Amino acid sequence: MKNIEKFSGEQVTKLNHLNELLKKQEKRLLMLSKKLQSSLIEYEEKKEIDHYRLDCLLQVFIENDKCHIKNDKDKGTLIYEESLFIYEKEKLNDLFYTDDWNWLDSSHSFSKISFCYSMYCIASKSKLTWEDILLIDYIWIDIKVDYLLMINTKK
Repeated sequence: MKNIEKFSGEQVTKLNHLNELLKKQEKRLLMLSKKLQSSLIEYEEKKEIDHYRLDCLLQVFIENDKCHIKNDKDKGTLIYEESLFIYEKEKLNDLFYTDDWNWLDSSHSFSKISFCYSMYCIASKSKLTWEDILLIDYIWIDIKVDYLLMINTKK
């Protein structure tokens, strides 16, 4: 028999709120990425760079002492991070921004929440439990731009 996880309505509301905050930031990230891409294409056209790449790093912080002890982390330090590929050149990764990433069985309390990709990563790729996730204090999304210059030694 499956282990069915049940959470209170308050916990479902809290997780849904966190997910909605993450979705909002993903939309913000998409808009910023498009602006950055516009500039990067211009740099390429002017031959100022040869290539570029945009990535982001999702960083999760929890201030709870018990959670830090359980996860063998120092208080106030990063508890989970995930590198999220955004796109390279003109290949925007739309799935990152649009799909429902919830994989949970319909009997799970959180199954009706349409997970954004960031929530999916936190919930499925980290070692954090649902109880840990409900304790998240803040999240950083760090955008990285790589400007690539190529030197061809074969010419």
